[in-house]
Amino acid sequence: MKNFKLAALVIFSLTAVCEDGRLDRDPNDYKYTSLGIYAFDAKDDSGLEAKFSLSLPGPLYLVAEAKADGVNVDNETYDKFTKAMRIGAHVGIGDVLNSVSAGGVSLKLENFLDIFLELGIKATDIDSDINFSESDSQANVITGIRFGNSNAWEGKIFVDFSKETEVVQQECPVNLICTAFETSQVTYVLDDETDQKFGFVATYNLNKKSAFTIETSTSKVLDSVIKIGYQINF
Repeated sequence: MKNFKLAALVIFSLTAVCEDGRLDRDPNDYKYTSLGIYAFDAKDDSGLEAKFSLSLPGPLYLVAEAKADGVNVDNETYDKFTKAMRIGAHVGIGDVLNSVSAGGVSLKLENFLDIFLELGIKATDIDSDINFSESDSQANVITGIRFGNSNAWEGKIFVDFSKETEVVQQECPVNLICTAFETSQVTYVLDDETDQKFGFVATYNLNKKSAFTIETSTSKVLDSVIKIGYQINF
């Protein structure tokens, strides 16, 4: 949470001093067609992620992600592969509020931020060198806002709702005697409760076609994650 607050403070400060019109874009011309590669790191988890986003007709867009990382459990390392695909929709805050009138008074607000919602499915595969292999799929929902100036610094705040799959050491039930073999086994567990990841992304548009990103996120189930990456905009 401390990293999240620090990143938010930094991007708000940088947005305040960025140059308007540096790339000849409208300030809220946020790109929804892009290809990016990212490296991330957490306490017992690090890896690489690729992400592709494609703008569709109207407010819709498509997101495809693939992530590979290593998970450490009791001195054993497991390869975790996660794939996700989502359909998203975005709308400017001005378009939403300007369509609402009360007492004959209509609002005239600019689209200074985008609201977005993504719905899809996430599949997870976990493998190890000790003949352990499992797969699972679950719903994936992400919502949030995009803000800032597309000519320089942009920010994104999001919440990711999905269940997380974990590798845990099998425990002996209370009042039972288990063999060493039984307690040495690992179990593939889908967490009972839907996780809530709160994240913040800062994006600096280097030019019209490329951008640098840094992301921090917290989770109820997993460790906090720091992610950096390079993004190509189309």
